Amino acid sequence: MITISLFRNESHKITGFTVSGHAGFGDAGTDIVCAAVTTAVMTTVNGLTDVAKIELAPTVREGYVACALPKQLTEKERHDADLLLDSLVLTLENLTEQYAAFVTLKEESAV
Repeated sequence: MITISLFRNESHKITGFTVSGHAGFGDAGTDIVCAAVTTAVMTTVNGLTDVAKIELAPTVREGYVACALPKQLTEKERHDADLLLDSLVLTLENLTEQYAAFVTLKEESAV
């Protein structure tokens, strides 16, 4: 199962996320659920760093991604991050609905 945790601040803005595990929907290398989640997550990480130019230090390894926004963002960076992260959430919610036995999405308060 893939477990996705979204971290939100007191303003309900996403401040980061973690993704861990494997879906187990199909064999390694052909698992469409893992591929969909990985594509959505890495597109968001790349959008944050390469398009929005937000300096991040994501952790990416086999079966795990962690990404935290910097504590201080400009108004433009926050706006751009919100667009990218809200799009990610929409995609992940859709995947969770379609593949509930393989993907779980939860929200937590940021520390």
